[in-house]
Amino acid sequence: MRVRVKYFASFRDMTGKTEETLDVPEGVTVEGFREHVKGLYEKIARRDQVLVAVNGVFMPLRTVVREGDDVAFFPPVSGG
Repeated sequence: MRVRVKYFASFRDMTGKTEETLDVPEGVTVEGFREHVKGLYEKIARRDQVLVAVNGVFMPLRTVVREGDDVAFFPPVSGG
């Protein structure tokens, strides 16, 4: 299935892309999708924390991603 992926902040710099469409297996979870993207981008794989939102909402790792979903990758946010 095809899913649109968006990259924000430093992840945009790491991938050289603001978004792309990826083919992933039916039934992939948020965790599986995150691991798939880490396999594509070594710099993201080196990050301890990778935040993932599906359709604008941070979802549990066991959530199944569906065709047509927008999946967004964010680095952890810090500040005060």
